[in-house]
Amino acid sequence: MTNKPNLDLLRAVAVLFVLFSHVLRIGQPQQSPILYAMGQLGVMIFFVHTSLVLMQSLERQQVSGSALFKRFYIQRIFRIYPLSITLVLGIFFLTDQQWTYYELFTNLTLTQNLTYTRLMSDPLWSLPLEVQMYFMLPFLFVFFRHRPVKWLLAFWVLSLPIAMLPQWLSPRMGVLSYLPCFLGGVIAWRLQGRERLPAWVWPLALAVASAAYILFADTRSNLYARWSVCLVLGLVIPWVHQLGRPVLNHASKIIAKYSYGIYLFNYPLLALCFDTLAGWPPVLQWSLFWVLMVALPCLGYHLIEHPMIKLGATWRERKTVAASQLTGA
Repeated sequence: MTNKPNLDLLRAVAVLFVLFSHVLRIGQPQQSPILYAMGQLGVMIFFVHTSLVLMQSLERQQVSGSALFKRFYIQRIFRIYPLSITLVLGIFFLTDQQWTYYELFTNLTLTQNLTYTRLMSDPLWSLPLEVQMYFMLPFLFVFFRHRPVKWLLAFWVLSLPIAMLPQWLSPRMGVLSYLPCFLGGVIAWRLQGRERLPAWVWPLALAVASAAYILFADTRSNLYARWSVCLVLGLVIPWVHQLGRPVLNHASKIIAKYSYGIYLFNYPLLALCFDTLAGWPPVLQWSLFWVLMVALPCLGYHLIEHPMIKLGATWRERKTVAASQLTGA
């Protein structure tokens, strides 16, 4: 994949927002609105980043028709499920909460928002939305890749009333509430290749947009702020040159690489270190937390994520070759 320091920074900022929105709550009697907004913003940035890089991935595939969809879905299944399944099974077998097998099944399949079952870990709330959005992305790619950008911008406007449907009809349609957020990344993909602005504009724009959201948005009830910040990011990304700061780029790349594990493991580790081990001295609690916060995402990536991504790519290629031989292509 082409080196994209700007996207590494975007993903690193997203996961750090989520991480520190949880870490800074320790010892607070009530949840801070600012920390809540920080965590929500991290997830919204993830949505923009994910949809952008997946549209780029679809563009790199040298297939079309049903093969395009099959390859994409296989790739995403092997990418998102193995580590989340590992986390869910760990929570099920290692904690003393009375989880039902039905709750276990829905958390394993990431369908909790459709079945109204308990989350076995709070960060799992966003994964069903991502999985459901994965279903839509290839359709958006096929429809918009050769059409004028103004069609996509018009669709973003149309997506706003669509995003209100879950409030009017059913919360099970909740993924639609975040459709304008995911479309921010789709817009960035469709506008890519227009780099005109100096690289320093990117961290500045990211900082300003983030500060405006965290400090001023009524994030508990106002979806408009989420849609707006995602649109702003989607419109800015394509116009900025890539960062040329080796230290920043290297740090961003490392954090982005392990970001999925950081996202999944931080909340259970906080519960372990500060609830289960509440009687320990604070210095030992924090030391254990940060050691595990480094170790588990690294182990998760190298033992589960990366091998399963490679396995998915191999299986996907075999399926594609077998299909081509069957059709005589």
